[in-house]
Amino acid sequence: MPRGNFLRFLRLAANGMFAFVLALSIAAVGYLYLAPTFGANPTGEELSRIEASPNYMDGRFVNLVETQLDTRDPSDSMNISSYLFPPEGKNPVTALPSISFDSSKLSAGSFAWLGHSTIVFKTDSLVVLADPVFNRASPLPVFGKSFPMQATPKLESLPEVDVVVISHDHYDHLDNRAIAELSASTSLFLVPLGVGAHLQRWGVAKNKITEFDWYQSETIGSTEFTFTPARHFSGRGFTNRFKTLWGSWVIRSPTGSVFFSGDTGYFNELEKIGTEYGPFDIAFMENGAYNDGWKQIHMMPEESVQASVDLNSKVYIPIHWAKFDLAQHNWKDPIVRAVVKAKSLGTTITTPLIGEIFTLTELPQEVWWNEVKK
Repeated sequence: MPRGNFLRFLRLAANGMFAFVLALSIAAVGYLYLAPTFGANPTGEELSRIEASPNYMDGRFVNLVETQLDTRDPSDSMNISSYLFPPEGKNPVTALPSISFDSSKLSAGSFAWLGHSTIVFKTDSLVVLADPVFNRASPLPVFGKSFPMQATPKLESLPEVDVVVISHDHYDHLDNRAIAELSASTSLFLVPLGVGAHLQRWGVAKNKITEFDWYQSETIGSTEFTFTPARHFSGRGFTNRFKTLWGSWVIRSPTGSVFFSGDTGYFNELEKIGTEYGPFDIAFMENGAYNDGWKQIHMMPEESVQASVDLNSKVYIPIHWAKFDLAQHNWKDPIVRAVVKAKSLGTTITTPLIGEIFTLTELPQEVWWNEVKK
């Protein structure tokens, strides 16, 4: 090989090696940056409890009824460009009406919806925070950004939290940054089997975490917490799905009885929960980020309302909408459809603004979503 060609070959090889090392370095840095977000896998005692669960079979948790994650026709592909460049109406154009949360007004028997599935309320003695998500609903910085709001809820605006309850470990329900911030000041974290490993990686002391299987209960003060089934799945990546449990929560105290759905497809177990633990004063029900292709793991708005009836709930409040772009529907379709269905069934529905504190004797009814430009 002529000397000139040989030198060019060396330069190309060196450039190629440099590009490879650069790409590998970027990937490594990216992984190290994202790794805490992924959480951790349960080991030791926690893993033994999982393996002993009647809901854990062949190395994975299973739903009570046969469930497919994806029921789409194979020819129906989801276009990622619709998330990057959403069609008109998929996202709100202007900031959502909302209210700055005022923790001084959170008294026993009052509630506040902080967007998506994040709820804070007070029993007679405890401040309870459900599925706290105050950052992105994604491990990647280009996805999962919140819709703009007039007053975006902030973690620092909350009072001191006594109990955090988690429904499952998906990013739009379990925010590692929020958990890390809550780790020192919060007394207890009540989570599904397997989720405790995530929390420990993010700084929560093991003695603050209690893991639950379905239909297990614990009473704290005068408030009883029971973890109940949902029809869904878990996992913070494609390789660890079904390794932690998912579910809903029944929370009963002298000030009232609350149902919190987490994520779920419609199924008959909801009626069983209503029979066993109802009637409920209020049911916070998933209503949003749905798709015909996910109909067994997420409810359509009409099913969400019907589920509150099955649960024997006096008041229905739709959640899991109006914060993140997680599905293909118009952003306000969930609430529009839910209101229509609730009216047809004679169901009492309440529609608070994000951040608004309310009680069961003063239920907000403002049609605030119509104030947002199309």
